[in-house]
Amino acid sequence: MSKIAVMLGNMYEDVEYTEPAEAFKENGHELTIIGIEKGEKVKGKRGNSSAIVERSVKDVLINDFDALFIPGGYSPDELRVDEDVVLFTKKIC
Repeated sequence: MSKIAVMLGNMYEDVEYTEPAEAFKENGHELTIIGIEKGEKVKGKRGNSSAIVERSVKDVLINDFDALFIPGGYSPDELRVDEDVVLFTKKIC
């Protein structure tokens, strides 16, 4: 199936990440959590979930993915101040 880049930073809306991610996985899609720093632990704003950034946005290519998934919450606000995140997002969309 599809390879999906999940752009994730701290304070994402828990259910806006966990529920779609679960549905994607159940349907055979491969998710890769991308963020500013590889290995960083990011947490949902409600404290119900957390994730580890698997790859830094600096180290990925848009051609490696079929889709981009950006959960809501405060995470997009944190991420959009990083030039590499903005460039990756513009190129993949």
